Amino acid sequence: MLTDARFEARHQIADPAPHLTLDPVGMNGTISEESRWREPIEGQGAASADSDIVLSRWTATHGGERTECSVTPDDCHIVALSLRTTQMSLWTQSKPLFERSLPPGTILVSAPGQRLEMRVTPPFDFLHFHVANRLLRDEGLAPDPDGLVRCELSPFRDTLAEALGRSLLEENVHRSQPEYARVVAKAIVMRAIGRQQAKRRCWALPKWRMKRLEQYIALNIDRAISLGDMAAAVGLSKMHFAAQFRALTGFRPREYLLFKRIERAKAVMTETGMPLVEVAFAAGFNAQAHFSTVFKRFTGKTPAQWRQECRHAI
Repeated sequence: MLTDARFEARHQIADPAPHLTLDPVGMNGTISEESRWREPIEGQGAASADSDIVLSRWTATHGGERTECSVTPDDCHIVALSLRTTQMSLWTQSKPLFERSLPPGTILVSAPGQRLEMRVTPPFDFLHFHVANRLLRDEGLAPDPDGLVRCELSPFRDTLAEALGRSLLEENVHRSQPEYARVVAKAIVMRAIGRQQAKRRCWALPKWRMKRLEQYIALNIDRAISLGDMAAAVGLSKMHFAAQFRALTGFRPREYLLFKRIERAKAVMTETGMPLVEVAFAAGFNAQAHFSTVFKRFTGKTPAQWRQECRHAI
């Protein structure tokens, strides 16, 4: 964690990430590249007078570990949407929040005035939606007169939001469908904020049970694992396990298992020259075709493409 002085110093000297300039789209005419993490260029760090949502993108394909600091502007909330698997750590001023690999479709919502420190290792690709407080107030999502939403800063996954976010980057959207882009951006924001506002209907899975589950999956990743197997590993019924697991992580158990299988496959491909069909079996898939389909859904690339890019990056 950083002291105030160290925070300000780090904020001034942190190297900005590589940027990708995009054609006009979105709430105020552009997806802005970011000068720093969560800071769109040209001073568009928050929604402006003529725009309720400002959309920016922070992306890098390679490079060393980065540490970035950011304070959410007082007049907006920021919704972050990850578009690729990312290893990330996040802190507030007072405590660490999490350190984990975030799958595509992971969302994080931060409230006005929240100060965050983040450590991340490329590759990463984030869309940031800078949402005016007035929009949330007008939509009835913020009971506070100033349009403030209580944000828990716990990441959750939304595969529909992921698909919608990817659609914003398509060429035809940039050039000829700005109205579609506005509607889609607002839909993502409403889903994210609505999820934050919804009350959990059960207690979240305790961390000690989650650790036991992760150990079980790691030891059995190359075998068939059912919902009943995972529930038994943590000592719960299938119904209670599934509900508590999703309350903690935002995942359905099967989604999480597939994510862990893909992470294992990536590690095997990085460390060995094993044929892809054997990689699939090592990660617990019973057919290479299914492995390739799931791998592309999580990474946006086929296993062969991903392996080739990794070799070129070395």
